[in-house]
Amino acid sequence: MKRNLKIEGIIVKNYRIQDYHKGTVIYSPEAGIIHAVAFGGYKGKSKLGPSVQPLTRGIFEIYHDPVKNMNKIAEYELQKMYENIKKDLKKYFTALTWLEITLKAHGGGEGCAELYKLLSESLDFLEKLPPLYDDRIMIQFLLRSINILGGSLLTSECGICGRETAASDQLYYNASGSCFVCNDCTPPGMLKISSGIRKYMEYSLNNDLMPSLNAGIEINLLKYLKSLLYSIIQQYLEDNLTTLQTGKDCLI
Repeated sequence: MKRNLKIEGIIVKNYRIQDYHKGTVIYSPEAGIIHAVAFGGYKGKSKLGPSVQPLTRGIFEIYHDPVKNMNKIAEYELQKMYENIKKDLKKYFTALTWLEITLKAHGGGEGCAELYKLLSESLDFLEKLPPLYDDRIMIQFLLRSINILGGSLLTSECGICGRETAASDQLYYNASGSCFVCNDCTPPGMLKISSGIRKYMEYSLNNDLMPSLNAGIEINLLKYLKSLLYSIIQQYLEDNLTTLQTGKDCLI
């Protein structure tokens, strides 16, 4: 790592180091997940402390100490505070879910820059759009992050028998195989993927975020799709999302 680094980033979380130092997890499109320290960040007179907090975005100047193998935040130019998100409980837990997904996906790996762009754009929309869009933004983030992490959500081929299905066919999600399957290969209890949901997913993944947020879909299908995508993303992460439990009254 270079000794001096200037990057854009979103702060994912803070943690205390000793009494006064603020450990910080930064997500950057250039460098992925970075741990850095704002020395004295928990002191009342700290210059960096008040701004170095989760759910903020800005430009970081970071110094890497090769002897201690430690990153120090030298400067932080705050660009976004996301105040509306922090004031609304559902928006707040929605954003925390995205940050948790980002961490558990290790920044998206090879798709780091793409996942960062998705997270940044999604936070901007969540901040400025009214609450009636909250579920739609969550669904779009889940759809697109699953796609970035390698999920095949647009497939028309049965993951078991290989049969090509028609756009009007209903599919099912096979959790054990992490694939979509046709009616003939479906044991009891699998989650259904109606033709309406298939069309919505295809439109979303072939269009930008804003038009996808306004795409037509029935409310009951929207709620069902959100629940389905929660299951799929946790399987791809191979871990449960803690935020879905702590914020279940807002998110489920």
